[in-house]
Amino acid sequence: MITKKTIVIIWLFYFGWSNINQAQKIAAGGWHSVVICIDSTVKAFGENATGQLGNGSNTDSNVPVSTGLTNVIAVSAGGDQLEAHSMALKDDGTVWAWGSNLYGQLGNASTTNTNTPVQSLLLNNIIAISAGGWHSVALKNDGTVWTWGWNMDGQLGDGTTTDRIIPGQVPGLTGITQIAAGTYHVLALKNDGTVWAWGDNLYGQIGNGTTGTDVKSPVQVSGLNNVVRIAAGRFFSLAVKSDGTVWTWGQNLYGQLGDGTTINKSVPVQVSGLTGVTTIVAAGAFHCIVVKNDNTVWAWGRNTYGNLGDNTVIHRSLPVQMIGISDVAGVAAGTNFSILYKTDGTFWGCGRNLSGQLGDGTFTQHNVLTQSVGVCPIASDIEELLNNNFELIVFPNPSGNGVFQLDLSVLNEYISKLQLDIYDMTGKRVFSKNAEINTGDSSIFIDISDQSDGIYFLNLQTNGLRVSRKLIKQ
Repeated sequence: MITKKTIVIIWLFYFGWSNINQAQKIAAGGWHSVVICIDSTVKAFGENATGQLGNGSNTDSNVPVSTGLTNVIAVSAGGDQLEAHSMALKDDGTVWAWGSNLYGQLGNASTTNTNTPVQSLLLNNIIAISAGGWHSVALKNDGTVWTWGWNMDGQLGDGTTTDRIIPGQVPGLTGITQIAAGTYHVLALKNDGTVWAWGDNLYGQIGNGTTGTDVKSPVQVSGLNNVVRIAAGRFFSLAVKSDGTVWTWGQNLYGQLGDGTTINKSVPVQVSGLTGVTTIVAAGAFHCIVVKNDNTVWAWGRNTYGNLGDNTVIHRSLPVQMIGISDVAGVAAGTNFSILYKTDGTFWGCGRNLSGQLGDGTFTQHNVLTQSVGVCPIASDIEELLNNNFELIVFPNPSGNGVFQLDLSVLNEYISKLQLDIYDMTGKRVFSKNAEINTGDSSIFIDISDQSDGIYFLNLQTNGLRVSRKLIKQ
């Protein structure tokens, strides 16, 4: 008998965990952050000099502000300090961007900054996005890569150094499953497990054994195979192999290659003493973050502002464990700050916060990860898989008295125990319940009649997975 659980396992076997986790629910730019709330809206916080927060102003904010976008499934944040832009991918395959447009990185056929989202032209059927320093990258569902914006270092991969204000296809590159834009270069992962790179190569971040000469068209990174995840920093690159090892190359000034040295490398080297790494990884300007399969989080590289989360400001050339954090669903790394969210949707950050990029309502630096309670609950990546395979029925919705009924009939074949949590719009948990599903059970009642009228978010967690639904009390 093929059950719903079997369908999920088959889906994972054929398409892989890395593809599920590819959708970025949080993003860290130079000095700003962008997140997707559990209702698929987008909020941003931090530096806003070029409108990268997307709320119609150019004023910094240390609390989340709304971009007005809905139905968003992935975000990315680029830039380096003041000149920055942001990107969003909608569930209809369109791309939207806002902020700095000095080199056409918004892709709307202009070079005018905008502090509200605009649609990038000529793009459809997009499945992934990545924002570089002043350039942008998108991946289509046919495995082709599209780029636009600044091209001084060849980061558009079209064989030229000519900027482009509308997206264009990277010639000769097919079968791509992941993309990662660094500040001045780009990585692409092919479906055969090889990695390809182009753009700035000052420190060997292209990984082909050379330094100093920019690469204007994609070349294969030397000696890498069986790669399942890629990430790009300012002048360095990172890859995770299927055996859980991590490999890095490029600049190593602060130990960001994690090999115990500060010597640059023009071909990949293995990060020392680190195994069992999942596909949840991030590369910032000068540091890296990875999550291991034992739920621990590790970081290395520059630590001037406490962005490694080990309660010091000491640079690390070997991985150190981030203090007091587990059950992490996603990570992002910016210029000297780190952000992540847990499987319960809570948002955490550490490091530089001078522009409010940690979203906690302060401008205070944190040397350990601290929860930002004002950030909306973040949608978990795995949620989309469950949403596509299960019709989770909650009724009545809206509810006039705050009592909802959860239909268990679609869950009986899949789970026996579940955890229910309800959060308000500020991220505060207002309801929590552990439940067991027995044969013949048909429903569970959820009572938030003691709460004010408004929008709430139901999180259902089971077997390490999570699915969410919006509840309305009126």
